Amino acid sequence: MSDRFPENNVVSPSLPWVKAPSPRFSVPEVMHRNPLESVSRIHAEFDGFAKDYYVVEFGPRSGIIAVSDGKILLTAQYRYLVKGIAWEIPGGRVDEGETAADAAQRECLEETGFFCANLRPLVSFHPGLDNVQNLNMIFYSESVEERRPFAADPAEALAIAWLPIDDCVTLVLEHKIIDCLTVSAVLAFRCRIQRQL
Repeated sequence: MSDRFPENNVVSPSLPWVKAPSPRFSVPEVMHRNPLESVSRIHAEFDGFAKDYYVVEFGPRSGIIAVSDGKILLTAQYRYLVKGIAWEIPGGRVDEGETAADAAQRECLEETGFFCANLRPLVSFHPGLDNVQNLNMIFYSESVEERRPFAADPAEALAIAWLPIDDCVTLVLEHKIIDCLTVSAVLAFRCRIQRQL
């Protein structure tokens, strides 16, 4: 199992080189903290202007595209911000001392009863580069085994479904899959399949 994602390097032959500024930063001042997040204020002095950053830190998150018979596994979960059900890939917070791949594997088993082996890195991203510290790492596995029958749990997943990747892409484009981890995972996995053709 690998947590190896390519280094985030903006240098690319497809993009022009841009010199990054060299601001001076204050020591982060924690404004709020709870068991799941913290909010810090950082003052930055650039040449000619100043800016305050308010950064919310959630810690890393991982998810997994579990693939079986050409279909991917989705979970139905209640989400407060949409006041309803969201269909998502299995995933969640990376616990202290746990690798992102281990977390993806654990979350899939906890939420669905399916165990994924031979995880491969798919894509990683930051949901907000100015104010959200929440690295998301997505893996995929084509070695999926049912370890226990699915049991609905209001604290985890209310239902599961296996859908062909093309159906998932359609749901993304129809704004029916809207979770950023899942949208990123579905589109990245579809691109990966396209490159293999």
